[in-house]
Amino acid sequence: MKTILITGASSGFGKLLTQQLAQKEQYHIVATMRNTDSSNATVKKELESLHNVDVLALDVTSEEEVQHVTQKVAQKYSSIDILINNAGVFGGGLLEAHSITQVQKLFDVNVYAPLRLMKAVLPSMRQKQDGLIINLSSMLGFFSIPLNAVYCASKFALEALVSGSYSELISKGVENILVEPGSFPTTLYQKSGIKADLSDVTLSYAGWAEQMTAYANQAVYKAIQENQPDPQAVVQKIIDLISMEKGSRPMRNPIDQISGEDFAQKVAHDIESLAQTQMKAYGF
Repeated sequence: MKTILITGASSGFGKLLTQQLAQKEQYHIVATMRNTDSSNATVKKELESLHNVDVLALDVTSEEEVQHVTQKVAQKYSSIDILINNAGVFGGGLLEAHSITQVQKLFDVNVYAPLRLMKAVLPSMRQKQDGLIINLSSMLGFFSIPLNAVYCASKFALEALVSGSYSELISKGVENILVEPGSFPTTLYQKSGIKADLSDVTLSYAGWAEQMTAYANQAVYKAIQENQPDPQAVVQKIIDLISMEKGSRPMRNPIDQISGEDFAQKVAHDIESLAQTQMKAYGF
């Protein structure tokens, strides 16, 4: 049986994925989340009632906890075969209105945390020349938009870490890939997130930020209502990737039911094509 470690499993894609992978006999699922003794105690109990599911407390921003949990799982199940870096946090607000501390907090969850988990599991994956890491990015890892520059930057960074290391790791038998959802009705947008915290700067824009935020929220809500994107599509995409033969998985896997699948695939294809053209120009 393969062991799958999922971060951010208390809600959204992580919880759905845990529930559906638990139906498959060939996996041990280790679902991780924060606050298992408080706000997430109920969901912990719910997921632990499923077949082959363990729930462990994990704050992905803590190096100590990442090391403790990954070592504990590896000792219990001999190895971590698949890592799903799903934990993430949303943000919003004017770029200028973010303190550097606030930017660092957002990057700690969306960039450094997946990297921490990668570095924790890669030595054993490389040793056995086998492993799969799936990182939840975003279509906003391709495009940056007003009032979301910091969040988009975190996803740009994740895209760069994965795409740049892909060839390094595939040579060692490890696939490190991306799943890039568009907007889906999950709890990510409902949580407070890590947002612009310099209110005096926001105020100095004389209401522009508030007007744009209201407009953007309304536009996204309308697009979701009209297109009814189904989070299950993202979960199924991940399950399908897990089931694919080693070496056949695409590095980028965009999925956007609002802009359309053809558009999403074209973006990924064009970026890859342009990257290959540049690399060839430099003799690689």
